[in-house]
Amino acid sequence: MDSMVSELLPIRAPKIPDNYDILFGIPIPPIERLRTFSADQFEDMICEWVDGFLKIDYSSVYRSGSAGDKGRDIVAIVNSNSAHYVWDNYQCKHYDHPLYPGDFWLELGKLCYYTFKGSYTVPRKYYLISSCGLGTSLAELIEYPDRLKSGLISVWNEKCKNKITGITEIELTEELLAYIQNFDFSIITHCPPQTLIEQYSRTPFYMYRFGGGLNKKRPQPELPQVSVQPEEIRYVSQLYDAYSDHLGQDVFEIEGLKQHDKLYNHFNRQREDYYKAESLRRFARDELPYDEPFEKLQDEIFRGVVDVAEDDHPNGYECLKETIKEARKLQITSNILIKYIDGSDRSGICHQLANKDILNWVKK
Repeated sequence: MDSMVSELLPIRAPKIPDNYDILFGIPIPPIERLRTFSADQFEDMICEWVDGFLKIDYSSVYRSGSAGDKGRDIVAIVNSNSAHYVWDNYQCKHYDHPLYPGDFWLELGKLCYYTFKGSYTVPRKYYLISSCGLGTSLAELIEYPDRLKSGLISVWNEKCKNKITGITEIELTEELLAYIQNFDFSIITHCPPQTLIEQYSRTPFYMYRFGGGLNKKRPQPELPQVSVQPEEIRYVSQLYDAYSDHLGQDVFEIEGLKQHDKLYNHFNRQREDYYKAESLRRFARDELPYDEPFEKLQDEIFRGVVDVAEDDHPNGYECLKETIKEARKLQITSNILIKYIDGSDRSGICHQLANKDILNWVKK
């Protein structure tokens, strides 16, 4: 297991695009756009599909770290806790035509030879992924594993013997022949391009490859718990400080606010806004492969309100109100999350910033 994984690399998320690319995309049908990818882009996409859609089935996902991948492009490990760990192989083929048997014999030869040599164990499944799908002849061979087996044996000298390592000839010895004859070729399967695209569309990576913007419906935010939760403590403490500064007396808890209806209602609204902004943060985290859009939104709001927050105010409560008022007026036009944002999100983001002491209502 260790020697196998040492040759592999963790997958990488795609390069961050401009907001324009995300919002508007390119008006090319996905099945056609898939065929315009380079071989590297196609392999990156398969990594993202396995890691984003199928990862629930796997404990870890790796890609080959070198040109000598021994017939393994993407390695998805099901269970690495035993001596006989279980894994699936995803082999990527980005050609300008549906795959023919001649496009596959060498990869199949590598699978048989390197498992025969013990370079790696036989995968549970071997997925052949092609940008143009499979031709009829190869699809029929995969449907009938015995034909695939006999086909490989018949073309070994032509397609595999001098090409598996590129250095030495791999003769079809009696031992290797016996191994191939007993090999379970039913592990070979494939995923059609349309199925690949449909499943890939459910990952956070889809819009970065195919455009089209973020079109998921945002879930309803949770309502605040009756008691203040540990993750709220700092911004709530800042609210108490602001109320104390306004009243001229210390406020340490919710009970102390209940005799001041206006402040108590204000406090409850601020908590609702914080929870709403947190729901936006989670939505962005779940639907986008990067935290950057939400972090940019927080930064844009901070830069839009910081001068107001740092101005002189009669007390911390007035500072808080004026800052929130300014946040609600800001014009935000270039963020992919813009259509999901309302005034309460803007207010809540101010409290997220206060929760990290980036904004403060009372000058110490």
